[in-house]
Amino acid sequence: MKKAIRIIAVILAVTVMALSFTACASQSKKLIGKWADSAGITGYEFKEDGTVVVTLANFTIPIINQNFNGKVDDGVYTTSKTDGVDYVTINYKVLTFDINKTYKYAVDKSTLTLTDTDNNTQLTYFLQSAE
Repeated sequence: MKKAIRIIAVILAVTVMALSFTACASQSKKLIGKWADSAGITGYEFKEDGTVVVTLANFTIPIINQNFNGKVDDGVYTTSKTDGVDYVTINYKVLTFDINKTYKYAVDKSTLTLTDTDNNTQLTYFLQSAE
């Protein structure tokens, strides 16, 4: 009887762990894709392999009609969940500065809201393309 209870407990524990990993994975999959602000100037492209392309500036310089694109191609991100709140931590380098930011995030259809955990500032991005 004790052996059967142990087996059931192990099966239950494995099932709960598998479901929690699946829930976190499906939530982080909502981030996958290319997101831009309403003006298309800044944004993020979250990739399945945990890398992120950060667009710091994307605009055309007036008069000379030259496109300027400040992109960081070698960033990484991780997601986590604490007390039902989803977090994304984004790490990238600009010139010689290491940037490490953590945001609360929410995805609602094609809108991504990032809330800075340092100052509670909210940023809104719109899905440009899903990966």
